[in-house]
Amino acid sequence: MINPTPTQEEREIIIRDKAAREGLSVPDDVISYIAAHRTTDQSLKSALINLSAYAYRKQTPITLQMAELVLEGVRTGVNVKQAAELTREIPAVAVSDEITFGADEAEATAEALSDFGLPSFLSGPTSPVNDVPSEEEGLSLEEVPEYTHFDDVSDDEPEFVEPEYVDPEPVETAYEESEYDEPVLEVEQDFFETPSLFDDVSEEPIRPVEPSAAQVFFAPMKTEQKRSFVERAGIALKRAGLDEVIAPGDIVAVKLHVGEAGNTGFVSPIYAREVVRLIKELGGKPFLTDANTLYSGQRKNAVDHMTCAVHNGFSFATIEAPFIVADGLLGNDWTEIEVGGLHCESVRMGTAAVEADAMVVISHVKGHGVAGFGGAVKNVGMGLGSRSAKQRMHSDVLPEVDAKECTRCMRCVQKCSVEAITIDVLSRAARIDHNICYGCGECVAQCNYNAIAISWQTDPDSIQEKMVEHAAGIVNGKRDKMIYLSFLTDITPECDCWSFSDAAIVPDIGLMASRDMIAIDQASYDMVVEAVGNKNSDAAGMGAGSDKFTEISGTDGTHVMSYGEEFGLGTRRYEITEIG
Repeated sequence: MINPTPTQEEREIIIRDKAAREGLSVPDDVISYIAAHRTTDQSLKSALINLSAYAYRKQTPITLQMAELVLEGVRTGVNVKQAAELTREIPAVAVSDEITFGADEAEATAEALSDFGLPSFLSGPTSPVNDVPSEEEGLSLEEVPEYTHFDDVSDDEPEFVEPEYVDPEPVETAYEESEYDEPVLEVEQDFFETPSLFDDVSEEPIRPVEPSAAQVFFAPMKTEQKRSFVERAGIALKRAGLDEVIAPGDIVAVKLHVGEAGNTGFVSPIYAREVVRLIKELGGKPFLTDANTLYSGQRKNAVDHMTCAVHNGFSFATIEAPFIVADGLLGNDWTEIEVGGLHCESVRMGTAAVEADAMVVISHVKGHGVAGFGGAVKNVGMGLGSRSAKQRMHSDVLPEVDAKECTRCMRCVQKCSVEAITIDVLSRAARIDHNICYGCGECVAQCNYNAIAISWQTDPDSIQEKMVEHAAGIVNGKRDKMIYLSFLTDITPECDCWSFSDAAIVPDIGLMASRDMIAIDQASYDMVVEAVGNKNSDAAGMGAGSDKFTEISGTDGTHVMSYGEEFGLGTRRYEITEIG
């Protein structure tokens, strides 16, 4: 039975419920706007997620104009005061809390705008500039229509520090009253996207607003107060604000890596047990989670994955929390989330992780053969991506079918969402139409006979950017409900997906906790750079200040942080607070 489309009232209830669960402040007019332009439950939630992510990136409250811009691409006009600020040469008369314009000033305003290449309709006797309230009426700043920051009009522009204005001497003018209520200049989009405009109007350099530094709490291996490393892991989480992330009744995902069979570098279960204990103290309901792997190993499906977890010590008896595979039995249980990335408009993330109310991310800092560095971003983005999402991250080429291995089981045909796969009459095997296929990787994940081979062809920057975009699929839905715990111990040159662990490249450093995914990765990376390479390891002979991850892998692993900051997942600026 097909579920009927929810009514407008029902859709508004869905949005209000999602906003309340995420702790978002959403005005009623925005809720009504979203409900009027989205119909399905998932699209309503996705719209709210995208809107909250944009508001977080711009550090501005959610407004109706922002919703129109982000969700539908509607770009509104700019009021008179803001146009004056943009040109910085419009002779506006600002007195106390009022802005008034006379006829001479209005004419000069139009001429100034024209000089800077504005559309011709802004000048002339019938222009909106001239058609404004009389000087006697005045126009209070509080009455000027609200508008988001100028840089909100284009994602490509940086934010600007508001310039200081000096009130010019009042000019006495008189002209007839106008019935025009709101002095708004309807400025075309091309005007905002003209870089030369800003260079011409001010001699002062553009100063982007710097984000505040994120707090990172660090516990070194050595303790001055004789406290165990397990205890200090809990203290670090508490100091970072665990009680602000977990609310009573929350279902809390504890994202970790249980390690491949034979690997010993993964974070020990005793730390997961402490995290679970702290979550329960706050009234949360924790479960351990990770998504199935793309490659053939001990974690390709939920049965083998859960067995591997138990063998490596992550059993309910040990941790007192269940291990639930995020993307289901065969990696098919995913939720598609819009992120609007450079590579991915939407991403497919494990449903169990998406639907959790909150998340604690336990990461093992280490190297990576392709990405160069593995930390919190990789743990969330790559780790919680479905099997098809992992293929998409690892490859920039479209899949091919090996006709000799194909059994014509039809699984790939049935699972292809764009119907790009058919059974070829001549070869009697599946065939992928590359004119339709967009490389989601679902067919690779579905084939049980290796007839559609895994492709690892990608470049380092692309895979790091895709990891960020997939991480956004989780973070954007629960930005204030996530916290990160990273271990700088057994820092191996490769990830824990291998069936062995190589020698640690530097001595054990300690652990970190933070609410900021990018800051904790940047701080972790920096500490490894400042450490001295271990003898008899891949970093032998590398001194303090050398970039071990880049020198070992040949890949600049910092790109994931720079793109992550650009994408709004956090800041690379951090402040360290040490825990003894």
